[in-house]
Amino acid sequence: MEETLEAMNKTYRRFLAFGMGFLLVAFGMMIVQPLGREPSLILAAILFVIAFIPLEFARRIARKMAMLALRGE
Repeated sequence: MEETLEAMNKTYRRFLAFGMGFLLVAFGMMIVQPLGREPSLILAAILFVIAFIPLEFARRIARKMAMLALRGE
């Protein structure tokens, strides 16, 4: 069980970092607006949508890890 939790933790952290990185880039695009006002906001909105995909995977992995740890298998 320990090996499974370690592997899931590694995957969880990877998905979480990837999603948070996309959110950080999206916020940066909104604040700095390197492409102009409208294109930067459109790109930031698209990045927000893309960022929630790995964050959702991370949430699901965290739930599975919690269930596995509580069951003690």
